[in-house]
Amino acid sequence: MTRLRILGTLSLAFAVWALAQTSQPDKKQLEANARQLIAEGKALESQNKLAEAKDKYIDSEAVHPTNDARDAIQQINDQQKQEALSVLSEAHRLYDAGKYAESLEQLRHGLDSDPGNPSFEQDMAMCYLKLGNRANAELYLEMAAAGTDEKDKSKLLELDSTILMGTPQPSPSDDPPGVTAFNESYRSENRDSTDPKTPAGSLCQQTTNLKTALPANPAVVFNAAKCAEEDARQADAVSLLAEYVKLAPNALDRADAEALEQSWKSLADLPDDSGQTVRRNYANASRYLDFRRYDRAIGEYEAAARTLPDYPQTEWQLGLYYEAYGDVAKTREHFTRFQQLEKDPARNAAVSAHVANLDRRREVYDANISDAQDILTSLLQSSLGVSSEGAKHKGKLTHRQRRYASSRYKAETRATEKLPEPYVQRELDRARQDLDSAADLFPLGVEANEMIALIYLQGNNWPDAYRSYDAVASQGFPVSFYAQASSGEDSKDIRATKVEVGPSAIRLITLATYNPKKKISEAPDQSAGDDDLGNLVISAKVPPDPNAQAVTIKPEDLKGIATQNNFVVLKTGKEQIFLAPLNMLSTVPFEGGASRSYGNEYTRLFIRYLGFEDAKLGKEGMTTGEKFKLGFEIARIGMSAAMMGITAPMAYGSAVRMVELIHALNVFHEVAQGVRIVNIADASISLADDLYETQQALEQTMSDERRAVEGMQFKLIPAEPVALKFKEKV
Repeated sequence: MTRLRILGTLSLAFAVWALAQTSQPDKKQLEANARQLIAEGKALESQNKLAEAKDKYIDSEAVHPTNDARDAIQQINDQQKQEALSVLSEAHRLYDAGKYAESLEQLRHGLDSDPGNPSFEQDMAMCYLKLGNRANAELYLEMAAAGTDEKDKSKLLELDSTILMGTPQPSPSDDPPGVTAFNESYRSENRDSTDPKTPAGSLCQQTTNLKTALPANPAVVFNAAKCAEEDARQADAVSLLAEYVKLAPNALDRADAEALEQSWKSLADLPDDSGQTVRRNYANASRYLDFRRYDRAIGEYEAAARTLPDYPQTEWQLGLYYEAYGDVAKTREHFTRFQQLEKDPARNAAVSAHVANLDRRREVYDANISDAQDILTSLLQSSLGVSSEGAKHKGKLTHRQRRYASSRYKAETRATEKLPEPYVQRELDRARQDLDSAADLFPLGVEANEMIALIYLQGNNWPDAYRSYDAVASQGFPVSFYAQASSGEDSKDIRATKVEVGPSAIRLITLATYNPKKKISEAPDQSAGDDDLGNLVISAKVPPDPNAQAVTIKPEDLKGIATQNNFVVLKTGKEQIFLAPLNMLSTVPFEGGASRSYGNEYTRLFIRYLGFEDAKLGKEGMTTGEKFKLGFEIARIGMSAAMMGITAPMAYGSAVRMVELIHALNVFHEVAQGVRIVNIADASISLADDLYETQQALEQTMSDERRAVEGMQFKLIPAEPVALKFKEKV
């Protein structure tokens, strides 16, 4: 369950652990501290406070790893799994007995204990369907699909589309030609209309054929409207959207469709050449959104404002984008201009919901960012060995690594601190809660997306990392990751490094240098940023530190980028620089296809954000054109754009996240006065109360932002009937 976490604190165990790394207290004292934490955990476990007990065991691992703590963590994990299975079994019994509300209540408690479990989410969707609540059924089915394997995901998403439109499921005998190919094209990520593997060409080309074959299919009609919009045929788009509403009168997105219809009609009615120019600007903006090029979309709207400065709709769009960025001043500027131009009192009133509490929402956003930044800074500093006093390392090589790994890999491993994985996972989860709350308020906030992307990298989740990185890059900031870097001349010269990749240069910032004789990391002469991490978060307020010890490599000086096992190798005219990206959650493979696959993902990052196409990727069954598909530039903006984003949840502002936030506000409002919340600010309590009192306005604000950020998305076309089955497996 999402929480409005305002100001967080580092755990006591981590403070003890960090102190242990700098002052090196007696080993017996560390063992005593760990035993004390285990004893506290046992006491909590005896009271059946499993979550609190698990925290104590994880804290103990951070202070001094022991088999006792690891075994206790595993035991609680097993017990929690059994409890989840018991909840699912009881919920199934109630469901079969027709007690859908009671079953739903069981499942909701289970989901609170195990957030993100797709079994709970799918079963909740089934209960909501039985209770006639299509809106919640569709939302939880979307959530379940995001965590389901590829085999079942397509079916769930097609059913999700059916529920969304409020139409009957297709007949078992239906086998509409081209539908399966369209759905596969849509669901495949990083698509390119010239890729020979893409069935039947671009999505709009396929939609044209499907519209002829299936003229009364609401999903096809909706998709045709999107294609008409992207082709600057707003009058056709208006007609097609009206047709969609007639074909799917009970669609959950009917209000959105009607709002779009009204907006497009306004565009279509603009006269003369200036009207056509503005329509083309809007069409270009729509296509740029397909690739999350928010900067170019804003550029198109700003061009439209210069052509027709008195057209209020453009000011509305610009206000939404700057609100999503969290730019309070520009948000207010464009919404104020909108109110000066707009004559409709109802539309003017809609702006008030966005402007109300704007400054205070920014305060809450900043507080959540600060909280997450504290957590991630500590994790990264410890993992990289970055400390003003130096930190001894405890990383150990396996027998296989000692025997087969390269000397470079061995040196890099010794220079990286391996923190206990349960501890890292818990802290990343806590940081992510703060960041999700921040992104709910400002979905394109650069600070939130920088850190969300780094968290995704720890799980090697690149599709979602790119979504966040795209928001960062679109605001003119470099995307970054952390690595151990070494020179091609000397594999023992290991430097903890922040790697910043921008459109015009790569910047390698030295954070610390590993001394193999002393077995410590030594700080550089000039500290890297205020946090010794080269500034984990970069924004307009906190730009890249110009005084940090860094190497800047421009594209013209770069002779090549290549993957060598799990290393990314930057080749300049003078030397080779080996980068070993940091992963705090798992052991990185050091040889074979798995290691090349790992390294290739980081090599692709340079292709995407530096625009460097002369990159050599390790062999892992890639197609010839794959690296070009991942290019950040849109070479053929005039062609139909393919969408990314259906196969995984967005990192920002989805309808699902909105529902979770509203639920969190309800809970927060109920408990804020009766439960002591650590370091909570009075202003934040007041803000939560304000938001609770104006939930409808908050929902509308988030919905408006979501539509602006995501743009109009294609719909999957239901191809076959899907019968949901109650899931009892975790």
